[in-house]
Amino acid sequence: MQTAVTELFGIDYPILNAGMGRVALPEMVAAVCNAGGLGVLGAGSSPPEQTREMIREIRSRTNKPFGANCPLALPNGLENAKICLEEKIPVINYSMGRGDWICQAAHAYGGKVMASVTDTKLALKAQQHGCDAVIAAGHEAAGHAGTVTTFTLIPRLAELLDIPVIAAGGIANGSTLIAALALGAGGVSMGTRFWTTKEGPMHQGWKDKALELDVGDTLYSAKFDGIPCRQMDVPGARKMMDARVLNVWSVFQHSFQIAKELEIPWFRLALDTFKKGPKEIEGMMRMSQMLKSHTHTLNSGDTTKGFTTVGMSVGVVHDIPTIAELMERIMAEARDCQARLARNTLG
Repeated sequence: MQTAVTELFGIDYPILNAGMGRVALPEMVAAVCNAGGLGVLGAGSSPPEQTREMIREIRSRTNKPFGANCPLALPNGLENAKICLEEKIPVINYSMGRGDWICQAAHAYGGKVMASVTDTKLALKAQQHGCDAVIAAGHEAAGHAGTVTTFTLIPRLAELLDIPVIAAGGIANGSTLIAALALGAGGVSMGTRFWTTKEGPMHQGWKDKALELDVGDTLYSAKFDGIPCRQMDVPGARKMMDARVLNVWSVFQHSFQIAKELEIPWFRLALDTFKKGPKEIEGMMRMSQMLKSHTHTLNSGDTTKGFTTVGMSVGVVHDIPTIAELMERIMAEARDCQARLARNTLG
């Protein structure tokens, strides 16, 4: 299945894993690459040298093209983008900031750049700044999804842009892959479907919980980290969403652990946070609690505590395959879907 995205990145199938921080780790990334897609490392707020080590581990696991996602507004985000450039990785994915400097530096060594966007304004800016593609997250997507649905956002961007559009949100099988291509996308990015695999690092209890959920079992709110975000509908997420006032003492105590994990001096983390103003401080406090919850999902199967991001597509996730099995299945489903559409068209 050749598309503008497979041609751009030199891959077999127009499928990417979402660059989920602390989830899209080297094992997952390499598995996606080796199965014919584009694996994307979730650099997130990882310490820069840890990001460098993960990039080198991916290279030891695969000789295929891969990428890394660097949300520029997060702690260590800018530094991780610079590490990716130093390591000359094939594809850099950025979000939450201006990436023209990334495009210029990556293009100098032959790399490609894609920006994650949620609306037409951000997409047009990304193209203007030199991006080779955009990942467009519709309202159905996990994490920081926008307010426009995939079914509406993708065809509009296909009209507006001269660069390939990669669809995200609501995609988890072969038929939704074909639907995205029909809307004008050149490929798809999947998060929920990839973390519910054998290679996903989440505790098995959370994967099993995902299998119980339907398409309506998610929550969408800015109460999780200050930016509208979609999470799994579990008690911990409802508690966070409904909380008008956070436990400041708990956040303060956890801030030392966060600084240690990010390998940032605590005073620098505190100073950078307070420079942002009251609204941003609350957002950072909520993000602290979300990071704490994510650590819980990695180490405990107790789904009555903690919470994690999940997209509406969780309702069509029914098993926990390996990534190789999943990719083979999706492509078989896609071919069946194409054949079925052809039969229907012929009448």
